[in-house]
Amino acid sequence: MSKTKIIIIVFVIVLMATFAFLATRRIDEDAIIVKGNEKYTDEEIKDYIFVSKKDKNPYYLYFKSRFSKQKTIPFVDKYKIKIKSMDSVEITVYEKSIIGRVKYMGSNMYFDKDGTVVESSSEDIESVPEVKGLEFESIVLMEELPVEDKKVLDMILDTTQLLTKYEINVDSIYVKNDKTAKLIIGGVTVELGDMDDMNDKMRTLKDMLPNLEGQTGTLNLQEYNEDGSGYTFKKS
Repeated sequence: MSKTKIIIIVFVIVLMATFAFLATRRIDEDAIIVKGNEKYTDEEIKDYIFVSKKDKNPYYLYFKSRFSKQKTIPFVDKYKIKIKSMDSVEITVYEKSIIGRVKYMGSNMYFDKDGTVVESSSEDIESVPEVKGLEFESIVLMEELPVEDKKVLDMILDTTQLLTKYEINVDSIYVKNDKTAKLIIGGVTVELGDMDDMNDKMRTLKDMLPNLEGQTGTLNLQEYNEDGSGYTFKKS
């Protein structure tokens, strides 16, 4: 056998051994760091991305993350995978910005701060308020929530954004025919009225919530006064 053939055979053997070794490498489960996720736990994100054993191979994962289409994860706009070493990886999740939802055809239609419907899901995310009192002939993903009256849509978006700003969790937002709104928080109904002084109403509501815990009744915030005398709470 010639020297050239021997070199080729040795090279092939070494190459095959290298590939076999690389194929056995696995990213350690405890070394998978997930960042930016709020709606999902770390384990849920991992389950979406690492479906099979080969997904945890750092070399396979590298090429897959660079050249393959990302997996679709509900409520996630995109994610970024950074391989920090041959045994560890960092996943940064960029979730869709949702501030409210409406029911349509048995599904939850989630919308963002601009009123664009960004997700349809059967899942009820309790931290996202449901807007009630509206009727829709159709709702299309990635299009604006089809509310005929622009003032009503503005009121919905303003209210939901202020709820997010002041970190107020509500069960639902009810839009009335007279273009006013009310909130349902447990056993308390909060009458907001129209859009006037909405920021002040929400700030005041945030301060009053601890005293309303466990109570049932109606809080009237329709008229705002600096001294708070315009607010009344009627127990039921």
